[in-house]
Amino acid sequence: MKRKDSLFRLIKSLSKSEKRFFKIYSSRHVIGNQNNYVQLFDAIDRQRSYQEEVILKKFEGEKFVKRLAVAKTYLYDLILKSMNVYHAQNSIEAQLRELLGNIAFLHDKRLLNQAQNQVLKAQKLALDYEKRALLPEIIRWQKKIAEAQLFEEISIEDIHQLFENEKNILQELQSINDYWLLQARLYFHQNRKGAITNPDDLAKISEVLQSPLMQGEKDDMPLESKLLRYKTYSTYYFMIRDFANCYDYSKKLIELLESRPELLQLDSMQYVTSINNLLNMSSMLGKEAERSSYLLKLEEMIQHKKWKKPESLQIKLFEAYYYQSILHCISEETYQEGLPLLQKVEEGLRKFKGKVNKIGEEMLCFYSFHIAFGAKAYSNARKWLEKSTQNPAENLREDIYTFSKILTLLVAYELRKQDAVYLRKTIRSVYAFLYRKERMYQFETRVLQFLRGLTAIQTNEELKGHFQALRLQLDELAEDNFERKAFGYFDFRAWLKGIES
Repeated sequence: MKRKDSLFRLIKSLSKSEKRFFKIYSSRHVIGNQNNYVQLFDAIDRQRSYQEEVILKKFEGEKFVKRLAVAKTYLYDLILKSMNVYHAQNSIEAQLRELLGNIAFLHDKRLLNQAQNQVLKAQKLALDYEKRALLPEIIRWQKKIAEAQLFEEISIEDIHQLFENEKNILQELQSINDYWLLQARLYFHQNRKGAITNPDDLAKISEVLQSPLMQGEKDDMPLESKLLRYKTYSTYYFMIRDFANCYDYSKKLIELLESRPELLQLDSMQYVTSINNLLNMSSMLGKEAERSSYLLKLEEMIQHKKWKKPESLQIKLFEAYYYQSILHCISEETYQEGLPLLQKVEEGLRKFKGKVNKIGEEMLCFYSFHIAFGAKAYSNARKWLEKSTQNPAENLREDIYTFSKILTLLVAYELRKQDAVYLRKTIRSVYAFLYRKERMYQFETRVLQFLRGLTAIQTNEELKGHFQALRLQLDELAEDNFERKAFGYFDFRAWLKGIES
């Protein structure tokens, strides 16, 4: 991201209500130049892409434009300050920070008993809402207040208890951090490579489960440690395609979140992600009743006003609901019925342009292709593959990008009568791509050999035999535990059988 685009991207990320609040806030907190900053805000907001030369020309003659970089920095900071105020009522962290500010003020004024009351409020809030990271700071204020009172309001047992409390919370935070590292290592591999494709990768990620942290679950573990532990297990089992165990841990994760309903609204993103993951496993295991139940839950969350904020949650719900709805149509082979979903996906991608998670957008496009292709809407299928491959998430989901490229061959073949040139270009493009890249599956090598062999084909009978030979090779690969994962991205063998018939 270009540095000069930072303000533009920040403004574009704001919702209508957030923009309205910013203008109210700036009118109350900026003296003298408030109108200039609102005008600059509006001018940038009206742009589709940031064009500084247009801004300079529009405000030519204004004093602030002579130091536009300074004005932009001030406006950027002013927006962030206003958003801190706007979202404070919905943020436990903001409430805790406010309490800590109160404590500091009262301590400086030597109103120590009042400061201690604020400490107790902050401590309860942090414990109730699992905000352990702030507890060491709260405990340190308890120590400061005790020292300022010359230890007159505290017993020796209380002193030792303060010591033990801070030691215990620091140990808990270290445990949470250790669990985070294990989970992050798996997520890193998952987001870069996708499914495990060779024994070396399997050995590498299996090291995570050998950690002592993963050997037993303690009842008194912090909630965050338990959540990270379940996420680590579910991710591991998903990567090795052990869907039964992945389902069990995904289910545990949701049950743990739902056991604390007061936290769901505060950590709703994790809840939606967990439902999405459970839906994936319910689909794989044929648990249709559960799948329908959780898909309905996502739909209800989209429609219910209490889940309308923040916008990031609406985006996550959009991704999860339409992704799962599309997968449901694919599994039921109701491709025609799925076509209206693709229109909704397009509308959502336009509405949340630039805000949808790159992997989420790539997956939506990839599986939208399946609906269009299954419905024999091949031009539409081509469009979705182009969306999937034109702006791939850098260094992410190499597997999706690779199979999207390969699938362009199928689309080009189906469109050969309308566009023979596109077929020839696609064959050359995919061949060059597979030839250059490090291959994940033997499947890719077989496709490469198939494309190379096309140069010798002269008759339709020879082409039909070439397709049959490829299908037999793929049937053989499907017997291999690692190689059969390639057919989870698309049923190539079924398509080849259709070609032969």
